[in-house]
Amino acid sequence: MSILDKIAAATSIIFSPFLVPIVTILVIVHRYAVTGLQAFLWAAIVILFVSLIPVIFIFILFRLGRVDDLHLAVKEQRISPLFFSMVSALIGAGILHLTNAPREIIWAAIAYVVNGIVFTGITLIWKISFHSGVSTGCVTVLMFLIHAKFGWLFLLIPLIGWARVHRKRHTPLQTAIGALLSVVSTSILFQLPVIKSYWL
Repeated sequence: MSILDKIAAATSIIFSPFLVPIVTILVIVHRYAVTGLQAFLWAAIVILFVSLIPVIFIFILFRLGRVDDLHLAVKEQRISPLFFSMVSALIGAGILHLTNAPREIIWAAIAYVVNGIVFTGITLIWKISFHSGVSTGCVTVLMFLIHAKFGWLFLLIPLIGWARVHRKRHTPLQTAIGALLSVVSTSILFQLPVIKSYWL
Protein backbone atom coordinates (compact mmCIF):
# COMPACT_ATOMS: atom_id res chain seq x y z
CA MET A 1 0.00 0.00 0.00
CA SER A 2 1.43 3.36 -1.06
CA ILE A 3 1.53 6.46 1.13
CA LEU A 4 -1.34 7.95 -0.87
CA ASP A 5 -3.37 4.79 -0.34
CA LYS A 6 -2.78 5.05 3.41
CA ILE A 7 -3.73 8.74 3.49
CA ALA A 8 -6.91 8.05 1.51
CA ALA A 9 -7.87 5.14 3.78
CA ALA A 10 -7.18 7.14 6.96
CA THR A 11 -9.16 10.10 5.63
CA SER A 12 -12.12 7.87 4.81
CA ILE A 13 -12.10 6.42 8.32
CA ILE A 14 -11.65 9.74 10.15
CA PHE A 15 -14.41 11.41 8.16
CA SER A 16 -16.80 8.46 8.26
CA PRO A 17 -20.51 9.41 8.02
CA PHE A 18 -20.93 7.65 11.36
CA LEU A 19 -18.15 9.54 13.14
CA VAL A 20 -18.39 13.12 11.87
CA PRO A 21 -21.95 13.65 13.23
CA ILE A 22 -20.76 12.50 16.66
CA VAL A 23 -17.97 15.08 16.74
CA THR A 24 -20.40 17.72 15.49
CA ILE A 25 -23.02 17.00 18.13
CA LEU A 26 -20.37 16.92 20.87
CA VAL A 27 -19.36 20.45 19.87
CA ILE A 28 -23.01 21.56 19.93
CA VAL A 29 -23.66 19.80 23.25
CA HIS A 30 -20.59 21.45 24.77
CA ARG A 31 -21.95 24.82 23.65
CA TYR A 32 -25.52 24.45 24.93
CA ALA A 33 -25.52 21.94 27.81
CA VAL A 34 -25.71 23.58 31.24
CA THR A 35 -24.50 20.63 33.32
CA GLY A 36 -22.15 17.73 32.75
CA LEU A 37 -24.99 15.27 33.28
CA GLN A 38 -27.03 16.92 30.52
CA ALA A 39 -24.05 16.83 28.19
CA PHE A 40 -23.46 13.15 28.88
CA LEU A 41 -27.12 12.23 28.40
CA TRP A 42 -27.62 14.07 25.12
CA ALA A 43 -24.28 12.99 23.69
CA ALA A 44 -25.02 9.37 24.63
CA ILE A 45 -28.41 9.51 22.89
CA VAL A 46 -26.88 10.84 19.68
CA ILE A 47 -23.97 8.39 19.70
CA LEU A 48 -26.34 5.47 20.32
CA PHE A 49 -28.99 6.28 17.70
CA VAL A 50 -26.90 8.00 15.02
CA SER A 51 -23.85 5.78 15.10
CA LEU A 52 -23.79 2.73 17.35
CA ILE A 53 -27.16 1.14 16.51
CA PRO A 54 -26.77 1.63 12.71
CA VAL A 55 -23.23 0.24 12.81
CA ILE A 56 -24.41 -2.82 14.75
CA PHE A 57 -27.20 -3.30 12.19
CA ILE A 58 -24.70 -3.16 9.32
CA PHE A 59 -22.44 -5.63 11.11
CA ILE A 60 -25.36 -8.02 11.54
CA LEU A 61 -26.20 -7.73 7.83
CA PHE A 62 -22.55 -8.45 7.02
CA ARG A 63 -22.48 -11.51 9.25
CA LEU A 64 -25.68 -12.75 7.60
CA GLY A 65 -24.18 -12.27 4.16
CA ARG A 66 -26.68 -9.56 3.19
CA VAL A 67 -23.91 -7.06 2.41
CA ASP A 68 -20.48 -7.74 0.97
CA ASP A 69 -18.50 -5.43 3.24
CA LEU A 70 -18.95 -3.10 6.20
CA HIS A 71 -18.28 -0.05 4.02
CA LEU A 72 -21.34 -0.75 1.85
CA ALA A 73 -19.38 -0.26 -1.35
CA VAL A 74 -22.16 -1.80 -3.49
CA LYS A 75 -24.87 0.81 -4.13
CA GLU A 76 -27.73 -1.69 -4.17
CA GLN A 77 -26.72 -2.97 -0.71
CA ARG A 78 -26.88 0.49 0.86
CA ILE A 79 -30.64 0.98 0.80
CA SER A 80 -31.72 -1.15 3.76
CA PRO A 81 -28.94 0.07 6.11
CA LEU A 82 -29.59 3.68 5.11
CA PHE A 83 -33.31 3.51 5.79
CA PHE A 84 -32.63 1.81 9.10
CA SER A 85 -30.09 4.51 10.00
CA MET A 86 -32.57 7.28 9.25
CA VAL A 87 -35.28 5.67 11.37
CA SER A 88 -32.80 5.21 14.20
CA ALA A 89 -31.68 8.84 13.98
CA LEU A 90 -35.30 10.03 13.91
CA ILE A 91 -36.06 8.04 17.06
CA GLY A 92 -32.99 9.61 18.64
CA ALA A 93 -34.26 13.09 17.75
CA GLY A 94 -37.59 12.24 19.38
CA ILE A 95 -35.86 11.08 22.55
CA LEU A 96 -33.81 14.28 22.60
CA HIS A 97 -37.07 16.21 22.52
CA LEU A 98 -38.52 14.13 25.34
CA THR A 99 -35.43 14.75 27.48
CA ASN A 100 -35.76 18.52 26.95
CA ALA A 101 -32.57 18.83 24.97
CA PRO A 102 -31.84 22.33 23.62
CA ARG A 103 -33.55 23.05 20.33
CA GLU A 104 -30.15 23.47 18.65
CA ILE A 105 -29.24 19.87 19.43
CA ILE A 106 -32.64 18.63 18.25
CA TRP A 107 -32.43 20.57 14.99
CA ALA A 108 -28.92 19.26 14.35
CA ALA A 109 -30.36 15.74 14.61
CA ILE A 110 -33.27 16.68 12.35
CA ALA A 111 -30.88 18.15 9.77
CA TYR A 112 -29.01 14.84 9.79
CA VAL A 113 -32.24 12.93 9.19
CA VAL A 114 -33.46 15.25 6.41
CA ASN A 115 -30.15 15.08 4.55
CA GLY A 116 -30.07 11.33 5.08
CA ILE A 117 -33.50 10.94 3.51
CA VAL A 118 -32.51 13.07 0.52
CA PHE A 119 -29.27 11.15 -0.01
CA THR A 120 -30.95 7.78 0.47
CA GLY A 121 -33.50 8.67 -2.18
CA ILE A 122 -30.73 9.60 -4.60
CA THR A 123 -28.86 6.39 -3.78
CA LEU A 124 -31.75 4.45 -5.26
CA ILE A 125 -30.57 5.59 -8.68
CA TRP A 126 -27.07 7.01 -8.20
CA LYS A 127 -24.18 6.36 -5.80
CA ILE A 128 -23.80 9.83 -4.28
CA SER A 129 -21.03 10.34 -1.73
CA PHE A 130 -22.20 10.22 1.89
CA HIS A 131 -18.69 11.01 3.10
CA SER A 132 -18.56 14.41 1.44
CA GLY A 133 -22.26 15.06 1.98
CA VAL A 134 -22.34 14.31 5.71
CA SER A 135 -19.12 16.21 6.39
CA THR A 136 -20.31 19.26 4.47
CA GLY A 137 -23.72 19.14 6.13
CA CYS A 138 -22.12 19.00 9.58
CA VAL A 139 -19.94 22.04 8.85
CA THR A 140 -23.03 23.92 7.65
CA VAL A 141 -24.91 22.98 10.84
CA LEU A 142 -22.03 24.25 12.99
CA MET A 143 -22.04 27.53 11.10
CA PHE A 144 -25.77 28.00 11.61
CA LEU A 145 -26.00 26.87 15.22
CA ILE A 146 -22.72 28.07 16.70
CA HIS A 147 -20.57 30.44 14.62
CA ALA A 148 -19.61 31.20 11.03
CA LYS A 149 -15.94 30.70 11.99
CA PHE A 150 -16.47 26.95 11.50
CA GLY A 151 -16.60 27.67 7.78
CA TRP A 152 -12.84 27.06 7.54
CA LEU A 153 -13.64 23.36 7.89
CA PHE A 154 -14.93 23.45 4.32
CA LEU A 155 -11.24 23.37 3.35
CA LEU A 156 -11.26 19.70 4.36
CA ILE A 157 -13.98 18.75 1.86
CA PRO A 158 -11.66 18.51 -1.19
CA LEU A 159 -9.41 16.14 0.80
CA ILE A 160 -12.40 13.94 1.64
CA GLY A 161 -13.54 13.97 -1.98
CA TRP A 162 -10.06 13.09 -3.19
CA ALA A 163 -9.85 10.18 -0.73
CA ARG A 164 -13.13 8.70 -1.96
CA VAL A 165 -12.10 9.05 -5.59
CA HIS A 166 -8.60 7.69 -4.93
CA ARG A 167 -10.09 4.62 -3.27
CA LYS A 168 -12.38 4.21 -6.29
CA ARG A 169 -15.49 4.45 -4.12
CA HIS A 170 -16.88 7.44 -6.05
CA THR A 171 -16.33 9.62 -9.08
CA PRO A 172 -15.34 13.29 -8.68
CA LEU A 173 -18.87 14.28 -9.68
CA GLN A 174 -20.45 12.07 -7.01
CA THR A 175 -18.34 13.67 -4.28
CA ALA A 176 -18.86 17.21 -5.58
CA ILE A 177 -22.64 16.82 -5.90
CA GLY A 178 -22.77 15.24 -2.44
CA ALA A 179 -21.04 18.26 -0.90
CA LEU A 180 -23.05 20.85 -2.83
CA LEU A 181 -26.40 19.20 -2.24
CA SER A 182 -25.75 18.91 1.48
CA VAL A 183 -24.98 22.62 1.81
CA VAL A 184 -28.09 23.54 -0.14
CA SER A 185 -30.49 21.18 1.65
CA THR A 186 -29.15 22.08 5.12
CA SER A 187 -29.31 25.81 4.39
CA ILE A 188 -32.86 25.53 3.06
CA LEU A 189 -33.89 23.57 6.15
CA PHE A 190 -32.60 26.21 8.53
CA GLN A 191 -34.13 29.03 6.50
CA LEU A 192 -37.65 27.59 6.59
CA PRO A 193 -39.78 30.10 8.55
CA VAL A 194 -41.16 27.51 10.97
CA ILE A 195 -37.63 26.38 11.82
CA LYS A 196 -35.88 29.73 11.62
CA SER A 197 -38.31 31.31 14.07
CA TYR A 198 -37.80 28.38 16.42
CA TRP A 199 -34.04 28.31 16.72
CA LEU A 200 -33.14 31.99 16.25
